[in-house]
Amino acid sequence: MVSDSDIGSFKAKMYAWAKKRTGYLLTLPAIIAVGIMTVGLFYFSLISFFKYDIIQLFIPEFTLENYVRVFTTEGVVNSFIRTFTLTAITCALCLLIGIPYAYFMVRTKSLLLKRVLLLMTLVPFFIGEIVKAYAWLIILGEKGLLGSVTLQLFHTPVSLINTPYAVLMGLLHMLLPMTILLIAPSVTAVSEYTEMAAQNLGATPRQCFFHVVLPQLKPGILGALIVTFAIGATEYANPDLLGGGVFDFVANVMYMMIFNAVNYPYGAAMGMVLVITLSAIVYIILKLGKIGNIFVRGR
Repeated sequence: MVSDSDIGSFKAKMYAWAKKRTGYLLTLPAIIAVGIMTVGLFYFSLISFFKYDIIQLFIPEFTLENYVRVFTTEGVVNSFIRTFTLTAITCALCLLIGIPYAYFMVRTKSLLLKRVLLLMTLVPFFIGEIVKAYAWLIILGEKGLLGSVTLQLFHTPVSLINTPYAVLMGLLHMLLPMTILLIAPSVTAVSEYTEMAAQNLGATPRQCFFHVVLPQLKPGILGALIVTFAIGATEYANPDLLGGGVFDFVANVMYMMIFNAVNYPYGAAMGMVLVITLSAIVYIILKLGKIGNIFVRGR
């Protein structure tokens, strides 16, 4: 017969076991999700080495022809250049606007203003990406707000639709709130007493920000740069709607190749080149920024 002491001992052991492995249990959903994505990416990469067949879609025979076409087709190469160029410009603008915005949002003494700024940052997340793109279509179109203003001023309506500037505006609208929210915690971690000490030692507010505050925002800035660059480089909706098929990103070309031309191996090869290039860029950012050593004590 099991006694109460045995039951209590068993419960204590189970509690101790669960307590030691809480971290593993909490990360289990993430591990499963990453595992599923890894399997999908492996299958995707496998298809990229297959031969295309108009009847069977692809034949499981090893070939590098798809990758050769990616690097030798002018339109595809231009889409890669366009993708990384516009994404890099967008990320630079996001940091240029997001850093002072996040700093002011955290440091302002007015609780009302702080809530307003935070709400302005969060509102874009409540609106779908397609809706935001259509909103920019209305604003930047010839018959939209920009067209009406330029018609009154210059007697000629101006439209930015189907230009890289429209794509840039759409990307900036999407990525700027992410940049602000990723940098804000780093601003919170910077002690105000550090800034006060620097100013007491003769530093101007500008010198204090650039030489005292900004270096301590490094983890948030690098994190925001990595996240926004990865999301921007894989964007589909904004280039498709605001670029009008003229300024397509790699994702748009992949979509047309897979769903319109039904050439799975070629589209998969584009995707793998994009993934490998993004991974290399992220690695370079981490390496140059030494973000892996930021949270290690004694460094």
